[in-house]
Formats: sequence, C-alpha cells, structure tokens
Amino acid sequence: MRDAAIVATARTGIGKAYRGAFNDTEAPFLTAHVVDAVLERSGIDPVRVDDVYLGCGNQGNTQSYHLGRLTVHASNLPNTT
Repeated sequence: MRDAAIVATARTGIGKAYRGAFNDTEAPFLTAHVVDAVLERSGIDPVRVDDVYLGCGNQGNTQSYHLGRLTVHASNLPNTT
C-alpha cells in the first residue's frame, strides 16, 4: 500500500447563485480548473494521482452526481485516476 500525501489545496471562487460570472459554468469544469491549478502549483505528474476526493457544499444540477469523477474527465488527469 502506498502512503497518501496531500501536496496542495485549492478551492473555487464564491459566486452569487444564479447570477454573476460563474452562472453558466458547470460544476465539473469549475472544479477541473481547480484540479489543474493544484497540479501546476505542486509540480506533480498527473499520472501519479490515484484518487480525487472532492466535496461540494450544496449538491444540485451538475453537482448532484459523481462530481469527483466528472472533474477527472474535465481536467488534465488521466482517465485511470
């Protein structure tokens, strides 16, 4: 078993519900931007990432199903993550 390591953290900006700059941005694309920023900041090879643990405060619309998996598909992580 490999050791787990937290190498960096990031979060999305807070927007106004149903209005504002993020109004038309679907959750997986917003969180993919965060994951890509963490990868860039940490310098880790995306292939080395085994799992993504992701949470959201209020599940609804594009946040209501497997957001972590959809984030992987929308980010620079390989589909094997």
